[in-house]
This record gives sequence, structure tokens and C-alpha cells, in this order.
Amino acid sequence: MPACCWLQPRGLLKLYGYDRASLLKKNMTQEDETLARESVDDLLFQNRFDEIEARLDPSVRNADTREKLAEMSSFFPSEPISVKTVEAGVVHGRDTSTTTITLEYQFQRSWLLAHIVIRTKDGVRTITAFRITPTAEPLEVMNEFTFDDKGFSQYAGLLLALSVAALTSYAFALCIRMKIGKKKWVWLLAILAGVCRLTVNWTTGEWFITPLGFLIPPVTISCTAYGPWMLQIFSPVGAIAFLRFRKGLASEAMPLTVVPQAGPANESSA
Repeated sequence: MPACCWLQPRGLLKLYGYDRASLLKKNMTQEDETLARESVDDLLFQNRFDEIEARLDPSVRNADTREKLAEMSSFFPSEPISVKTVEAGVVHGRDTSTTTITLEYQFQRSWLLAHIVIRTKDGVRTITAFRITPTAEPLEVMNEFTFDDKGFSQYAGLLLALSVAALTSYAFALCIRMKIGKKKWVWLLAILAGVCRLTVNWTTGEWFITPLGFLIPPVTISCTAYGPWMLQIFSPVGAIAFLRFRKGLASEAMPLTVVPQAGPANESSA
């Protein structure tokens, strides 16, 4: 086990009132899960390739389909010890819905991930993607938040996230202490705002940029049921603007005082 695995997805999910099972059920229908399980457990594992091909969408069937199915079937070393759904998500279109499901199969010394994409249109379900991926450890272990075997990409993302959090906290505390009148509440809200999202996948180290992203606060960490941790970092434009203009704001808020000038001394008459 990794030396550092103190940050667990199940703890974060419980904080928001979820557990893994309920979250996955929320992101898929029972019919889609049943179709995925049957296609792997009852058909692929038993080399019933004709029945799998009948479930495939016509757009993905070709002359190599049978050969690819046979290759995927060969990845199963024996009867699995356990099977569970580890990823699920659904996207709704105007007249269709697309469900992505990942099943994890545990064997004596290895694991397999079965990725199935199901499209539903006019009540008819077809499989538009089918892939088997062997793994050396369960998905939960692969996606733990640990510092073991991490590279420059992850540490650079973490350093950037901590820097943005520190800058935002400093600007927020400074704004609270300053006497700038009613403008303070506007600035406090602006300081917490971030734009242009940078997402760092903690497992793979990949970076993704979303130019139109917006969030309060500018640094967050999130995860799915068994998926990777994601660091989301936004540009702290509000905090930077406040630190840039704070001296001007302080001078504007200073009350004006009028100091009476002394007049000329009265000359005594002779």
C-alpha cells in the first residue's frame, strides 16, 4: 500500500452526503448497468461473440469486430473473484442519452476494467464502445491521493494551488482589516472569485485548461466514486486587483480634516 493515502474519496463523498454506491446509481439506470454486466459476464466471458455483435451499434461493427472480441476475451484468466461498477456517467441529448460504465473485475493476482458506452435512442439500447483494460491493481488504489511516484507535473500543480490559496487568503484577511467603507463587501466577494480554470489530474499528471471557467473559491479539490483526484485552480484576478489598488482604496476612505490656518497677528497701536 502507498505510504501516504490519508485522503480518501469515500471520506469526501460522505462529507457531501453520498456513498459510492448511491453516487454511481445516480449517474446511470439499472437497465444500462444490466446490459453492461450481461455483455461482459454472460457473453464475452463465454465467447458468445455473435450475441455481442448483435448488441453493437452498426457504426462500430466492422470486419475486425470478431477478432477484437476474441482478443478481449483472452484477457480473462479465470472466473473473477468479484465484480463492481467503479465509474458511471450519463449525457442527455435532444432525443438520445449516452451512458458510460466501467466495471472492475478482480482475479487472484490481477484486475480488468471493462469500459462500455451505451446509447439509448427511441427506447433502443446499443453499445457504441467496448474496451477491456488489464491493470496491476484496483482502480481505487491507482487513484488514491498519495505522493508516491508523482512527478513534476503533480508537484507543480500542487505548488500553484497552494500559492493561489495563500495569495487569496492574504488578500481576504487584509481586506477585512482595512477600513474602506461599504466597498469592503464588494471587494471581499471579488477576492474569492477566480476565472480561467486549470485542472490537474493527480493520478496521471495531465493538465487541462478551461478559459471560460469561473468559481468561488479559486482553489478546489474533487473526485468521483473511484476516479482520480482533480485539483482545480482558477486565476485569482480579484485578489490580484485588490492588492494592486489597496493603497488607493485606503486613501479614498480616509476622512478629510480641515486644519484652520492662523491669521496675521494683530499689531498693537501706539
